[in-house]
Amino acid sequence: MQTQPALPPGAVRPLEIVAGHLALDFANTVDDPYGPGRVDYLASYPLTLIWSNRVGLLSDDRAERLEQIAAEQPEAAAAAREAIHQLRGIIQSTFTDLITEPESAERHWAALRPYVVESISRVELGRSETAYELTWPDTDDLDGIIWPLAHSALDLLRSPRLRRLKRCVACPWLFLDGSKNGSRRWCTMNICGTDEKIRRYVTRRAERRKAEH
Repeated sequence: MQTQPALPPGAVRPLEIVAGHLALDFANTVDDPYGPGRVDYLASYPLTLIWSNRVGLLSDDRAERLEQIAAEQPEAAAAAREAIHQLRGIIQSTFTDLITEPESAERHWAALRPYVVESISRVELGRSETAYELTWPDTDDLDGIIWPLAHSALDLLRSPRLRRLKRCVACPWLFLDGSKNGSRRWCTMNICGTDEKIRRYVTRRAERRKAEH
């Protein structure tokens, strides 16, 4: 795979991995999703492979193998990309709604459940240094990354960390607040945090100038 991630058209920066959970980082693979500056970092199948490799879902060898298969089977790659996008939309809407509507999980489960069932049907038990862990087969299925992604959504739904779920005050990205006092407000301080501080400063300055006149 490429050492430097390729950027989709319109992107001005590499994609941040800041959510604190795989399912949320997957949901956050779109910048400005509802605005004029929308950029999809998984816009193509090769871009999806780059992201999957970056977050540890695919080894270098498997990512390169899938890239070759996708080049030879463009229609299958397009179908896999569409399925991946559909799952992303379900995960994004599920966890966004959960922030303000905790009871909405059951409503979204109907859409998420088929992906989770497929994921569990494919799962294998692997041995780690201290215990066993869930793994998925190293297959040539172009949509194989769906399995661990769907399971990660289930993992978060069942986790006590879910109470730390937040949405950035400056953009629609989701994250888990790992701060001790639960005060984190931005997906990333160096981008949204800085932007929000600048906006507040400009607003306060305008108010002062208005009061002076």
